[in-house]
Amino acid sequence: MEMVLSVLLIIVSVALIIVCLLQSGKTDGIVNALTGQSSGLFAHQKERGADLVLSRITVGLAIAFFVIAILLRMG
Repeated sequence: MEMVLSVLLIIVSVALIIVCLLQSGKTDGIVNALTGQSSGLFAHQKERGADLVLSRITVGLAIAFFVIAILLRMG
């Protein structure tokens, strides 16, 4: 059982890294805040399309990662 969880943890870890790298960058707001170029800095923009899907997959993989890590530690 421990071996199966270890392999699953590695798979989830690699998938989490890939999904995080596929997400679009959100650093434009930080750069504009430092240079004073953005008037709508704190405007909330909803994620749509692929960004929304990748965001939800990231949350699911992160939860799976922590659950598997806790199960490995307990067992």
